[in-house]
Amino acid sequence: MAKSVGAQKRIALVEFAPSGGLFQFSVQLGEAVARTGAKVEVITGPKPELSSREAGCRVRAILPTWHPTAGADAPEWWRKARRGVRAGQHALAWLVLLAELKRTRPDVVIWSAWRFPIDAWGVRAVRKALPNAVLGLIAHEPRAVVEQPGQEGMYKTSGTGALSKAYADLDVAYVLGDSAKKVLTEAWPLKAGVHVIPHGDEGIFASTPIRGAADTGQVALSFGTITSYKGTDTLCAAWPAVRAEVPDARLVIAGALSADMDEAQLRSEASGLEGVTLTTGYIAVADVPSYFDSARCVVLPYKRSSQSGVAHLAYTLRRPVVASRVGDIPSVVHDGESGILVPPDDPAALAVALIRLLTDPQLAETMGEAGAAGLAQAASWDEVAGRFLAGLPAARLP
Repeated sequence: MAKSVGAQKRIALVEFAPSGGLFQFSVQLGEAVARTGAKVEVITGPKPELSSREAGCRVRAILPTWHPTAGADAPEWWRKARRGVRAGQHALAWLVLLAELKRTRPDVVIWSAWRFPIDAWGVRAVRKALPNAVLGLIAHEPRAVVEQPGQEGMYKTSGTGALSKAYADLDVAYVLGDSAKKVLTEAWPLKAGVHVIPHGDEGIFASTPIRGAADTGQVALSFGTITSYKGTDTLCAAWPAVRAEVPDARLVIAGALSADMDEAQLRSEASGLEGVTLTTGYIAVADVPSYFDSARCVVLPYKRSSQSGVAHLAYTLRRPVVASRVGDIPSVVHDGESGILVPPDDPAALAVALIRLLTDPQLAETMGEAGAAGLAQAASWDEVAGRFLAGLPAARLP
């Protein structure tokens, strides 16, 4: 990519959580944008799991936030009490961020998620402090999702009125697919242009070579945060049919447990299934390749999804994907080419797809290689950066 594309632009990518998929996306995007000549700062919380590999991109750990899975194994009473403490931390993080942005005065400020009513106040404060800056959002989730137990449905309904004011202040918004664009524009009072950009690969996880899919055992991998919308219950319901056809098949479920999941119930369900290994807890970047090294395929039985970084991770590591046909997943998982798509909440169809890949190692390898080739062709980080920069409204830029 030509150096002049982003020359002279000063861009702040704000990521409150210093680990996890959104943070990893921001760092990789920041590195790619820096390669165009822009000066990029990823502003985040303490002890970030990644540092930048590009001289023009700097990760700054200045916000008093926390890692998303910190204390996930704490007793429920402590987690409830801690919510008040974290609310205070989040408010303080906005004050620190506002002071930093007023000091550095970037041309562009981009967030990737707003979750609380106070976020609307923060965005409005940034708008007043930086009236000439471009304010933008990469809407990985176009609607606020339920994250706590005891709440009905998949999407939040409370607090969204306040957040509407933040969306109205945007100069630009990005989404990772056409389906997400439709949801975003219907859900929020946007005045800004909305641009579709690719997700990008997950090259940060490719530092350790792993086997080809054809050289693995009959292992399916469910990877990433374990939360209700990702369909672990559908996968568990499908697994007995898989084992009936493939007696040596194994299923590995690995990832941090979301607050909306009942760990005791999940462990009980997994322990009652043959060939299932459940590993809960955040998987460090350095440990990720080992999980994919033994897997023949990756399974994403989502009930809903705007996009999936795990699908991109699977293709980066040359693994085929079995996924639900929801949201923008079909734009990444090409049915019959780089994976197999099934209806959501359909254990029988999911089992058939898994059996097909687990019993055909050459097909698994062919599909995994097709997924990797597709990423290289249409979703490199340089491609993402180019489309990101092209979406910035020129009227507000120097």
